[in-house]
Amino acid sequence: MQFIDKLNEATNNKYQFLRISKSNLDIGTGSLSVVCLLPQSITDDQFSDEDKKIIEEFCRSQVPETFSLKIAFVKNRLNKEAILKQVINFISARYHTLIGQYDAGMTEIEIDGEQKIVIDLYMSSPVVHYCENSGFKDKLAKFIYAQNCTDKVVVRINVSKQIDAEEILEDRENVHYVDIGEIDIIGDYHYYIGKDIGRKPRYIDKYKKEMDGVCVCGTVRELKRINIVDKTSPDRRVKKVLFKFVIDDSTGSMDCLYFARIRKSKDRNSEFATCLDGLKDGDDVVIFGNYRNSEYSGKNELTVVKLALCRINYENLQQRRENIKKANKIKVFNYPKKYEVDISENLFDLVGHCDYIMNNKFVVFDLETTGTNTDADDIIEIGAVKLEEGRITEFYNTLIDPNRHIPEGASAVNHIYDDDVKNAPYIEDVLEYFIEYCRGYKLIAHNGNGFDFKIIKRCCDNAGIAFNNELIDSLTEARRILKHLRHHSLNALCNHYKIVNKNAHRAYEDAEATAKVFVKMMDDLYRQTEGDA
Repeated sequence: MQFIDKLNEATNNKYQFLRISKSNLDIGTGSLSVVCLLPQSITDDQFSDEDKKIIEEFCRSQVPETFSLKIAFVKNRLNKEAILKQVINFISARYHTLIGQYDAGMTEIEIDGEQKIVIDLYMSSPVVHYCENSGFKDKLAKFIYAQNCTDKVVVRINVSKQIDAEEILEDRENVHYVDIGEIDIIGDYHYYIGKDIGRKPRYIDKYKKEMDGVCVCGTVRELKRINIVDKTSPDRRVKKVLFKFVIDDSTGSMDCLYFARIRKSKDRNSEFATCLDGLKDGDDVVIFGNYRNSEYSGKNELTVVKLALCRINYENLQQRRENIKKANKIKVFNYPKKYEVDISENLFDLVGHCDYIMNNKFVVFDLETTGTNTDADDIIEIGAVKLEEGRITEFYNTLIDPNRHIPEGASAVNHIYDDDVKNAPYIEDVLEYFIEYCRGYKLIAHNGNGFDFKIIKRCCDNAGIAFNNELIDSLTEARRILKHLRHHSLNALCNHYKIVNKNAHRAYEDAEATAKVFVKMMDDLYRQTEGDA
């Protein structure tokens, strides 16, 4: 039985409006922390100090007397950004295979006071039936209900919207249309290997790293047939045949391989046959398989599980990509947004900080770049948060088009590729705006002295922009304050303070994590100073 269910049972459902955003029982330190969410509209008469005492007594009954107990009661203000983040976190954690089929940018959320939340999700057509019939909708609705003070949550699944390029151009500001990457097939499949490929093939260029369960299609070229003999048999008979070939769908190409079993041939002139004997260069095929790195070739290859002949609608594919390219021809500019506290955070971390934190204003930022050379590499993402009175109040995040190829080594770390930045602004378009955004704030970056500050200063010098903020390197501060720690990387500090970095090596998430780490460090320094005194 979950914590909230136990509470309702113990109090005769008196507090059904209550939600538990976080319940953290730490056996090692002997502590229980609970964050209780209350409806925004609830008054002190409806939920008094006496009610808080009842809940505290219940929480105390759940742990040994020696445990420490912390409880926070927080008003839950429903907002679309926080709910969207909850939806994305739910799908990422529990339905990882749906991430590639889910268009987060098209998600629509309606909030009817505290009575109802309606969530419209847009999925690619192959998974709509699955989402409707697998229990996915009910599980997501239950999850969102448990995270928010509302009476009802409704989840609806829709097929991703079609692109109308002319209509898009009429209302274009701050909108980026993404091709979901499905390829149309004309006619039926003619299966050579396996049967029932239930998924719709996606563009080859969507797959940049190893992944199982890949469904792609393309035109066959460079087909090779390699006989593999049984070296232990006296006549060195062929025991299987390796088929190697390349498929190309006009967005990219993929190396494929399949080990075919030998069977008796019906052709008198042929000693044996395989299931792929009819395959030839120029055939269109759809393939379901596993895309993995080969220890023999040193590159990613698609191991075929199912394969069928088909006809690819290349004309429709090219037209759709041209429409989307036309719709996205204007660079997309992002602007700062209000930071909404993720209700899954421990809200105890947001109150009662030292004077230095409370009396100063900071911008904490991070850069992702094309490499590690501070004299030559270019910025491809800027992420920043404003820290005021110990709280994050605003965030700014933008991709940057470096006007050059992003090296594979950099993409392997930050997962930013050429296609991701093709509609992003250039650094000269956003640098002056970003520096003005930071005007009057102390600037913080982790390893800023060794990396981020150098690159920003170089870019400002090239553009003739004054850069004179007070600079604070949180890595230097960590080495000074936390001398007992062996490592002081951002990841090590997050682990030390039990801070979750939701997407390491992306600029905004690293900036957010650095801000939280910095506040913790300054509080530690204050306590050390008080202790010495």
